[in-house]
Amino acid sequence: MSISTSRIVSVDDLPGPKGWPLVGNLPQLTPSLLHRQFDDWCGEYGKMYRVRMAGQRIVVVSDPDLNREILRDRPGGFRRQSSIESVMDEMGSNGLFSLEGDAWRRRRKLAMPAFNATHLRGFQPTLETITARLHRRWERRSPADIRADLTRFTVDVTAKLTFDYDINTIEQSGDVIQRHLELIFPILNRRLATPFPYWRYVKLPDDRALDRALAALRQDLTAVITRARANLPERPSNFIEALLLAQDGRGEFTDDELFAEALTILIAGQDTTSNAMAWLLYHLAAKPDVQQRIREEIDEIPSVLDRQPYLEAVVAESMRLQPTTPLVGLEAIGDTTIDGVAIPAGTWVVVNVQHAGLQPENFSAPETFDPERWLREGPGNHRPDASIPFGSGPRFCPGRGLAMLEIKSVTGMVCRGFDISRTYGAEPPRDRFHFAVIPTGMRLDLTPRPAGAIRS
Repeated sequence: MSISTSRIVSVDDLPGPKGWPLVGNLPQLTPSLLHRQFDDWCGEYGKMYRVRMAGQRIVVVSDPDLNREILRDRPGGFRRQSSIESVMDEMGSNGLFSLEGDAWRRRRKLAMPAFNATHLRGFQPTLETITARLHRRWERRSPADIRADLTRFTVDVTAKLTFDYDINTIEQSGDVIQRHLELIFPILNRRLATPFPYWRYVKLPDDRALDRALAALRQDLTAVITRARANLPERPSNFIEALLLAQDGRGEFTDDELFAEALTILIAGQDTTSNAMAWLLYHLAAKPDVQQRIREEIDEIPSVLDRQPYLEAVVAESMRLQPTTPLVGLEAIGDTTIDGVAIPAGTWVVVNVQHAGLQPENFSAPETFDPERWLREGPGNHRPDASIPFGSGPRFCPGRGLAMLEIKSVTGMVCRGFDISRTYGAEPPRDRFHFAVIPTGMRLDLTPRPAGAIRS
């Protein structure tokens, strides 16, 4: 990839924070606050700057045009950082998210039928059932930890779609799978930010806990895979069946491959979507007028399968302000250039998704929650392609359709069934980067509305 320029310069000529000998900028980087630090440096050093981390050169890019060009040049010109594939592989979860090249192309082709519109349309009754369970839970009591409850919801939805397995962590106390999954993102984030793979030699308590969680998940998922192999239908009803039926003459998927894909879908489906819903509800809690507009729209357009323009604008605005995946870590496969900067093979390139969505040249009053900006025409800056919460290019998130159905379903249920507000006197939630941005300490009050019951 090369964007037009009159002069080629070295990565070392880019501006960037001054580092320490040998370790570079590593002491300045806290893994859980990585997105904030990279965003601050964007403001200080511009749309492209360099960071050094224990001998590894990193280029951080935040310009919308450059972001799209880089993401479009996948998987040919850029791949996920090779350390991601290595770490995921040793965890047994090297699936669609972390695979590269021909292996990724094959797996994505076979996996896509599980996410097509026909399959998702057939899944709507199940989605309504699980949403109704969440409504009943919150009708009994306002959530003490709304993100935890939303994670239960997304785990239930994803498990049902992936394996046709009704875990029902919303109504049952056995939310063991959820606890196992919640271990993975923080430890994955820490391992990717650690220059030396210590866990291959010395295991800390968290590493041992991860091993136990992965072993338990493997046992559960292997049982599901075994049942699917033994009772394979003519048409798939879930993700595992779709993979088993979509053989392409290169041999059947092994149980290890199916486990990797199932775990990938569970991890990606439960964490990013639940975080996106939590942030959206937090924004709504300060906007009673927006809640009312959503109620009026879903009275007219009740099905989440149909276009709900205002609700979709609310989702877009929340994700612009708080994309759950604000940083996309990549690696140059070969020597290339980005905007006149020579990028040697192996250089890490971080696409800063969040920064572009918060700049006044892309969005007027960028810090303001204003869903109307996605609907109106007129003066002011509004650049939709600067906000790419689901990524862009060939590796655009395949689960976008399912995520939108979940977000719209829960948001509609909440607005119809409750008045939502921020807990009086509560501190604003903190955001922590654990591969995705996780809200912590988020407290919201849900007050049932008299006519708020939904179908069960």
